Amino acid sequence: MLPINFHKTFIPERHLITALLEYAALGKEGTIHEMAEDTGIPMGKYSGKMQAIIAYCRGMGLITVEPGRDKKYKKPTLTQLGEAIILNDKHLGEPLSQWLVHMNLCRNDIGAKAWHKVFAEGRDVLGVSFTAEQLESYLVDYFGKGRNRTGPLVSAYTDDAALGRAKVLTVKDMVITRHKAPIIPSWATAYSAMIIELLESHFPGQAQVTLTEFTEKTNWFNVCLWHDSDIEAAFSLIEIKGFVVLDRQIRPWILEKKARAQDVWPHVFDDIA
Repeated sequence: MLPINFHKTFIPERHLITALLEYAALGKEGTIHEMAEDTGIPMGKYSGKMQAIIAYCRGMGLITVEPGRDKKYKKPTLTQLGEAIILNDKHLGEPLSQWLVHMNLCRNDIGAKAWHKVFAEGRDVLGVSFTAEQLESYLVDYFGKGRNRTGPLVSAYTDDAALGRAKVLTVKDMVITRHKAPIIPSWATAYSAMIIELLESHFPGQAQVTLTEFTEKTNWFNVCLWHDSDIEAAFSLIEIKGFVVLDRQIRPWILEKKARAQDVWPHVFDDIA
C-alpha cells in the first residue's frame, strides 16, 4: 500500500495522469527526470509531482512499475483498467472513471493507507458526515502526529482538475459529506470487472466465496457506502451482465464469478453514452 505521505501534498491532476498513461502506452522507460521531461510532469532536482503522479497511478490501478533496462530506469505499464481508460476516457473526465480509480485507491493491497483508513474502514467511526478537524484527528489517532495527515484526501474530490466530477464527497459549511457510488445500469459492467478483480486478488483460485467473506476481506461495500438494500439493487443490475452471479438461495449468499477480469475490463465503457 502507498504510505501516508505518498502524494507529497499534490492532488491527482487528471492532465498529469493522462500524460503518464500516454507515456506508458508507448512502452517508454527512463529515469524519473527523463520521464518528467518526456511527459511534461513537473520535477525539481530532488522532488516534484512526478513521483506523486506515479504513485497515484499505481494506487489507482492504472499502471504497474517495473525496473527498466538500466537499473536507474523505471518502466510503467498499463493495467487492463489503464488500457480501458486510455482508449475510452484518457482525460478521466467521466464520473465512472473517477469512481473506479477512487475504489482502487481505497483498496488494502494496491491502494493508499490513508484512503483505505478513511473510506474503507472509517465508515463506522467517522460516519457519512464529519468535519475536517474530526478527519484529521481520526488519521492522527491511527498514523500518529504529523504535518497535515489529511493532505489532499479531501481536495482531490472537490477540485475539477482532479476527481471532482465523481462527487465521492462534497464540502458545505465546513462539513465533509460522503456520497454513495451510483447504482445505474450503465455502470454494471464496470462493477462486475471490479468485483472479479477483487475476487482474483483476495481469493485466488476460488470461483465462489460467500458475500460475507468478500465484504470482510475487501471492504468494497464500505467504499461504495452501500447498505444491504443498495447491495441488492446493485447486484440486480450486475447479474444481468452475466459476469457475476449472486446465489441467494442459501445463507450467507454465495458470490460466483463467471468470467475473468481481463475479459471484462475492455468492456467497462460499452454502455457509457
